[in-house]
Amino acid sequence: MTGGEAVVAALKANGVTTLYGLPGIQLDHLFNALHGATDWLRIVNARHEQGVAYMALGHAQSTGMPGVYACVPGPGFLNTTAALSTAYAVHAPVLALIGQIDSKAIGIGGGELHELPDQTAIVAGLTRWHGIARTPEEVPALMETAFAKLAAGIAPVAVELPADVLKNGAHMPPAIKAALPVLAEPERKAVADAAEMLASARAPLIVAGSGAYGGEASLREIAERLGAPVMTHLQGRGLLPSQHPLAIALAEGQELWPGSDVILAVGTRFHRFPAEWGLRPEQRVIRIDTDPRRFTIGASPAIAIEADAPLTLDRIAARLKHLPGRNETRIERVAQCRQAVAARFETELAPQMAYIRALNEALDEDAIVVADYTQIGYVAADRFAVARPRRILTPGYQGTLGFAYATALGAKSANPDKTVVALCGDGGFLFTGNEIATAAQHGIAAIGVVFVDGAFGNVQRMQRTLHGGKVIATDLTNPDFQRFAESFGVQCRQVEDAAGFAGALRWAKDEQKPVLIVVSVPVRSE
Repeated sequence: MTGGEAVVAALKANGVTTLYGLPGIQLDHLFNALHGATDWLRIVNARHEQGVAYMALGHAQSTGMPGVYACVPGPGFLNTTAALSTAYAVHAPVLALIGQIDSKAIGIGGGELHELPDQTAIVAGLTRWHGIARTPEEVPALMETAFAKLAAGIAPVAVELPADVLKNGAHMPPAIKAALPVLAEPERKAVADAAEMLASARAPLIVAGSGAYGGEASLREIAERLGAPVMTHLQGRGLLPSQHPLAIALAEGQELWPGSDVILAVGTRFHRFPAEWGLRPEQRVIRIDTDPRRFTIGASPAIAIEADAPLTLDRIAARLKHLPGRNETRIERVAQCRQAVAARFETELAPQMAYIRALNEALDEDAIVVADYTQIGYVAADRFAVARPRRILTPGYQGTLGFAYATALGAKSANPDKTVVALCGDGGFLFTGNEIATAAQHGIAAIGVVFVDGAFGNVQRMQRTLHGGKVIATDLTNPDFQRFAESFGVQCRQVEDAAGFAGALRWAKDEQKPVLIVVSVPVRSE
């Protein structure tokens, strides 16, 4: 078996059915092996390496399953690093299969095609685990370890594959599926102490992130028994359905934070909120995380539980069974806060909220929205209604402008039965808008939406409002987006208001093929 065939065998053993990749000389022998696997493995090739990496990101974010991409070394790998850094920010289970020059040439500086001074150092800085195969015999173990790390929530990961390793053969054991991790049980006394502190709290608050995925039922039970609002942001949204009276986002959280006395932070970095909003000496924090290093950032928690978050939530919920099923008094107070914040959004962000309502009305609860860092995307990340996790995808703290369209293609490829919408500005869309060719070639029926105002609108807004009108380098010259889409054989609708947008979304859903919606936004005059 060649090293390339060993990689493909590992993909099959671990249930991978889609690979996003671009071939090139150092990957010739990987793609030779892939050529014989197309009866069970779909190969999605894109028009740029960043495209395949973003598609793997969308696949991983929307499913929680490994999204795998392959690229040549050097400039090919470097083209993927914005997506890889985004996967790092959002803990997306992405596996990068990165080509390398011949193993004997690594580190010599001989000027090999696609050589970098130290590619491995860059890979190490953008992943939570990485390996490099120096011989074909090392490939199976490295691939097994990579999938095991992903299963344990250590993501993203990467395996570097030198060209000669992919080409050469060796006797190898059969590929096996990586073992599932043993979940870390919480310490019994810590659970008891946490439950007691929460039960005696006057105004408890829960902050939950993606580390709590899988613990939704217990999280909801704890919240209802305590009457505790559950603040989620970006990756955490949907842990409690948006319609639940205790589900809150940042705006409500900022209102309720000062009055809280016990804060349960579960599966979240948590750093931002105490840093920006402060912690009073009498406010006590309970932290649940599998990474103990989190407990050392910022204020020390009163109780730190290093354990699997869903398991720990189960144990805490069991300890709170003596409380009434729902604390209606506290639930009503939170509901009043939600109503006040919603009214403020409708007043201060009326144009954006009209489009958010159109999204909520036109899409079913299984739809996936990918929100780029554009004005409508910022609002959608906070206000688009979600019934479960993985229904609003963002680049997290990485703030990767232009990620949305290609990422949406990966999400749609992985979820062909769900509606997938990419919300883009005219600036960000053209970062990966070339992948509309990939959508057309592979029949990936994602709905692209471009809000057109002829500027990097959010940056320009800040230039006007925060920097005395010093507008510079934010105006854009755009193509005719309808003709652009139609040149690839992709249908397009142009609209000018939220009502037209809602109608275009319903049309796009019925088309069940790649489409583009162009929304004209009034341009601010000088």
